Amino acid sequence: MNDLLQKVAEALAQYSGKKLAIGVSGGRDSMCLLHAVLHCGAVQKSNIIVVHVNHCLRKTADGDQAFVREYCKQNEVDFTAKRIDVNAYAAANGLTIEQAARDLRYEVFFDLVKSGKADVVLTAHHALDNAESVLMHLFRGTGLDGVRGMGEREKTVRPLLGVYPDELDEYVHKNGIKFVVDETNLIDDADRNFIRINVIPLIERRYRGAVRAVNAFAKECDGVCDYLDSVLDSSCITHDDGAVLIAERALNGALAARYVRRALEYFSLVDITREQTERVTKLAHMRTGAVVQLTGGIEAAKEYGAVALYIPRITYDGEAPIAMGANFIDGLAVDIERSAVAPHSAVGRCVDLDKLDGAVLRFRRDGDTFTPFGGGRKKLKQYFIDNKVPSRKRDRIPLICRGNDVLVIVGMQIADSVKQTVQTVNKGVVTPRW
Repeated sequence: MNDLLQKVAEALAQYSGKKLAIGVSGGRDSMCLLHAVLHCGAVQKSNIIVVHVNHCLRKTADGDQAFVREYCKQNEVDFTAKRIDVNAYAAANGLTIEQAARDLRYEVFFDLVKSGKADVVLTAHHALDNAESVLMHLFRGTGLDGVRGMGEREKTVRPLLGVYPDELDEYVHKNGIKFVVDETNLIDDADRNFIRINVIPLIERRYRGAVRAVNAFAKECDGVCDYLDSVLDSSCITHDDGAVLIAERALNGALAARYVRRALEYFSLVDITREQTERVTKLAHMRTGAVVQLTGGIEAAKEYGAVALYIPRITYDGEAPIAMGANFIDGLAVDIERSAVAPHSAVGRCVDLDKLDGAVLRFRRDGDTFTPFGGGRKKLKQYFIDNKVPSRKRDRIPLICRGNDVLVIVGMQIADSVKQTVQTVNKGVVTPRW
């Protein structure tokens, strides 16, 4: 068996009987992969689905899609295509065209996995792609993870990762494989293209075998990263209401950057730079409430004994009059019910319902004040600070208010002015439904 076929067969041996989605652009690399998968004997055609992502960036893009579709038809392989608006996505998210195309492409791939149409996704990345990634991450500023190379990640298989371009050229020639050429790959405006066209050839002329050396280095780093991850304390990374929390003690040790990287993976970030990890680790030594901005719309905030990573929610400024039973505000439910429960058995919930007349349900606003049960009047913000409520949560705590006077902080405390007394007739409780 041909060496390339052998490598593909070995890579796919563990996926026998699995449904495979193969990303095929129509270019040399992906057409080699598709041909090899069909001829290596490791999988059945009935378990293969070819997915073509049309980035709609070139006049020839539709022709590429038609080329792949026709090849699949001739070889009796299932085919699906997806058109994506890369320019709009890049503009909306502040990304380069290269980054936006990659994000959307993988979204298409993984949608197939989520829908059950595929178990894993195969991509045609090869040894030169791997070396390019290592160098690109290194130049941008990265930690060990950035130089571990592509490798195989969850639900992603790269059968050609040990194959070099000269092997691909030989395979194409011997098997008469036709492919299309993406002319944008010949322009060095994108980072990866710049490295492929300008940097690597220059290095190879000076250091023969440099690409293979970079790949060997990446493999060694991959092993080191796996070991370091195995000694992390998993209890130092927790989840809370859509946020990922890193315990402060984890950010004061030698493995601080690794804890940050593991936490950021929750947000599916591909490029995690050293600059980002340093911003987060520095928060451990800043005042509580300090916030820094990260890529992808993520914020990191110093909280009580931890640093939280999250994507801020849009503040909802609406309000609704309260009523008995279920009350709703921006997807949250608050129940107001009559109850004869003794106040001391439900601190923070028991109210005199008559004292809530004319109140509304809303979230916090500037100028809000609160007089807690048995306490003195203070700004709502100060009450939250005193009770160590993280800033990211304060805009999502439902309030029952009359003007700027907060009567109930739902799930936490009632105001002294609405407490039950011996004269109370309509006794009730306010409870959050979450």
